[in-house]
Amino acid sequence: MDKILVRNNDRISLNLVPLIFIALFLFLPVSTILIRGFSFGRILGLLGNTYYRKIIYFTLLQAAVSTFFAMLIGLPGAYLTACYDFPGKKILRVLTTIPFVLPSILVVLGFVLVFGNNGFFNRILISIFNLKTPPLKILYNFNAIIMAHCFYNFPICIRITASVWEKISPSTIRAARNLGAKKGRVFFTVILPQILPGIAAAASLIFLFCFMSFSIILVLGGGPEFTTMEVEIYKLTKISLDLDKGCSLAVIQSVISFLLVFSYIYFERKTSLNKGAGFEKKNLINQFSVLAKLMAGIYFVFVVVIIITPLVFIVLRSFQARTGWSGKIGFSLKWYLSIIKNHKRFLSPILNSLFFAAATALFSVPLGTIIAYTGYRYKPESMKSRFFEAFLMMPMGFSSIILGLGYINLMHLLPFDINKRFLIVCVHVLIAYPFVIKSTGAVFSKIAPDINRAASSLGASRRRIFFTVELPLIKSGLISGAIFVSAISMGEFSATLLLAPNNLSTIPIVMYRLINSYNFFGACALGTILMLLCSAGFILFDKLDGLAE
Repeated sequence: MDKILVRNNDRISLNLVPLIFIALFLFLPVSTILIRGFSFGRILGLLGNTYYRKIIYFTLLQAAVSTFFAMLIGLPGAYLTACYDFPGKKILRVLTTIPFVLPSILVVLGFVLVFGNNGFFNRILISIFNLKTPPLKILYNFNAIIMAHCFYNFPICIRITASVWEKISPSTIRAARNLGAKKGRVFFTVILPQILPGIAAAASLIFLFCFMSFSIILVLGGGPEFTTMEVEIYKLTKISLDLDKGCSLAVIQSVISFLLVFSYIYFERKTSLNKGAGFEKKNLINQFSVLAKLMAGIYFVFVVVIIITPLVFIVLRSFQARTGWSGKIGFSLKWYLSIIKNHKRFLSPILNSLFFAAATALFSVPLGTIIAYTGYRYKPESMKSRFFEAFLMMPMGFSSIILGLGYINLMHLLPFDINKRFLIVCVHVLIAYPFVIKSTGAVFSKIAPDINRAASSLGASRRRIFFTVELPLIKSGLISGAIFVSAISMGEFSATLLLAPNNLSTIPIVMYRLINSYNFFGACALGTILMLLCSAGFILFDKLDGLAE
């Protein structure tokens, strides 16, 4: 990469717009939390209070246990994906994209339908054994939280670890085998040290997502015993209206989440240093034995079933309704017709979700592209560049609830009203643009320096090089980034729930209200629509992501 093309002054001027945006819409609202919540007396009071100490402990515990089992399930998939070519590998790769774009409220709904007291498994067991009560008590407890988090996050382990594993240089493995090392020793002395940063990066990201989980805890937790910091901050600010205590708890959570973000960035940077020729799946790996093939097949089916089953039941339930005096469940288009007829209740949230998705893509793609361009064009391995990247990735360290709380504080301080739609768009952009940095940055890093040097030697300016040479090359990254952040915005729930007034709802918020009122049929119909919109996005994203690689 030609590091001369973007000098320090140019980098500052290019990043002026992102820096102003981050200063106004991230640091300004977050500073209100710090000012209001950074009270040593109140923080020490929270840490000394048995109730809040238990909440902090449980938040860390459920994140650690969820991460452990997600990694335990995901590592075999990473091994299969990185080391073998097999039928259905493309399907597995598509499925690993789901947690990045699938709204968590859909996970909650799917788990209720499959594992609930009146869910699929309980109904089958009641029918087979002629039972009077549901035998499986899975939901609304610690097990439900761990299962949902594992389902939602183990594909992250597969995707990140496999991408690192595939970059291992085949020559190092050949050399070890030529020296007489057996498979086990080759793995522990050659392969494992190279994939450890990828494993650590995946574990850090999964822990972060579980630590800041909201809707899964809110619905499946089942009560105060399983409350996390994120849920407690929401209750303090939205229900109890105790903003001072909510801000103090938010300060404690932010300190922990920032440590996790820096940990992820550190290990993610380590993975980028591995630039081997690629793992030779066919030449270096022996054929599976019959037993190994059977085990691999069982694992593949398990992954497909565990991801697809809850989603399938959401779609099936959306075409059902209780009919007649007996209340039997039968096929019906009632809920889809209701969505069409009752536009104030259902169509408006759909249009709101589409509006926020489009606005998020419109603002976050240029923002993330500028940051990625300067980050990968100016000393990408320098210490200053790493610090600057960590600085610009700071939104990942603040949960949606904390960002929403910051805007609530800001609204109380300002002498004028701020449009709620505008605030929600700002939060969605802050949540989304770090993913654009990764999407476009991966493409920028693969542009050969010789292309830019040749254009520069012919007298082309930096601006012309970007628009005529680099922009066409990163087009797939831009499109996939736009689709990706649109899907993220469509499924965003936490901050929107905190900020949106009663007359401004989105699909996830209406789904949450329907689930709370036990209207699972209506929730499934809306969930199916949301799933179709997100699925179309992530299928396009995966295709374009393949072009970018």
